Amino acid sequence: MSAAPASSPAHEDWPDNYGSPAAWWAVAVTMIFQIVSMIDRQVVSVLIPEMRADLGLNDFQISMVQGMAFALFYGAMGLIIGALVDRHSRQKIMFAGIVLWSVAAASTGFARNYVQLFVARLFVGFGEGAISPAAQSLLSGIFPRGKLATPMSCFTAAGVIGISLSYALGGLLLDRFTATPLGGLLEGMAPWRQVLVVTGAPGVLVAFLAFTLREPKRAGMPPPTRHEASWGSFFGYIGANARLMLGVILGSALVAMMTQAAMSWTPTYARRVLGMSAGEVGTMMSITVGLGGVVGGIALGIAIDHWFRRGVRDVALRVLACGSLVMPPLIAASFLADDSRILFAGVALMMLTMGAIFGPTLAAVQMIAPPAMRGRFGALCVLASNLFGFAFGPMLVGAITDYGFADPNRVGASVAIVLVAVCPFASWLIWSARGDFVRRLDNGSPARPAGDMTVLNEVRA
Repeated sequence: MSAAPASSPAHEDWPDNYGSPAAWWAVAVTMIFQIVSMIDRQVVSVLIPEMRADLGLNDFQISMVQGMAFALFYGAMGLIIGALVDRHSRQKIMFAGIVLWSVAAASTGFARNYVQLFVARLFVGFGEGAISPAAQSLLSGIFPRGKLATPMSCFTAAGVIGISLSYALGGLLLDRFTATPLGGLLEGMAPWRQVLVVTGAPGVLVAFLAFTLREPKRAGMPPPTRHEASWGSFFGYIGANARLMLGVILGSALVAMMTQAAMSWTPTYARRVLGMSAGEVGTMMSITVGLGGVVGGIALGIAIDHWFRRGVRDVALRVLACGSLVMPPLIAASFLADDSRILFAGVALMMLTMGAIFGPTLAAVQMIAPPAMRGRFGALCVLASNLFGFAFGPMLVGAITDYGFADPNRVGASVAIVLVAVCPFASWLIWSARGDFVRRLDNGSPARPAGDMTVLNEVRA
């Protein structure tokens, strides 16, 4: 174990009231945004059979709509938005992002072909790309690093709540609108289309909560100079810490790839192979994903904060590396058992372990990011996780099912292959970054009053 120094200087952006109601209100509001984001992102998973039949799509095209279409703009635009977060109002950025993705999510219900569906999902990704960088920057400006994993875990646990609600709402609304379609402006629309409009549109109202947030000072420092916040300094910092960045960011992205490969195809596997109804799948996904992810995520965040303050500086990386090696084979087995009870036990196990680590991972990235670059590092972490998680993960499963097995009923085996093939590489990358992570905290962390200036000077040198 790596011991923390006996005393550490005060963090330059540790306000005296970091535990105040205002601080936790910021956590609550960002959690609400994350919940709405995940509902709009994931509800399509429950609607796949209906979308597939209505628009004549195959599994590969569905995987592109679920993953690549969303991840392209979510990730690529996230870096640009991250740079805006480093310089401009996080309130306004979050507001604009929520309005954009809500309108795009609702418009998905009006898509008449694959191209229109793909484009609508692009803009959902564009809007949602604003939330995570802005929220990470906001929370890391409020909470000290020894207490940062808990609010970050609350933020990511909110994503799990949103995913859980998306399955429950998607399944229940689909069954309801199939039995009793909506009238008015939505009269005559297919039930799956009505679900997308009803779940997407309310986000426009939720967006106004952004203006209830208070902007924390950015590290108690004057605004960064053009050079200090430049893209050259950003990429220079990455180059100077290549092994660390590769291990933490790419390693956690591979964990996201495994998690999303399994989670995005679970509803389809349960309905197509196990014969469950949309309502049954929605309820089971809501329970297993919700309870597993929320309980596991928040409990793990509290535990990691505790052990970090006790001197185990690399505790988040230890947990992530071990979990990503041991859990995927067990979860893969649940997709081969042809038993709904075993399947959802595997999903719950996945969310308790692999799905719970992303809050502490985001906290770890913010700990080593210079304050003038926090938005971009948050966006980079999100870019990698979503490119591998929401794009490559579901896409690989769809490709193996369509072009490998050429059998839609082998989707469970495709999920198992992805999990078992990826897990050793993810674990090795994360484990190898532990030493560099601790050294960066001790020697170049932005945990000292001018720490980020020290890091930037190292990059310049």
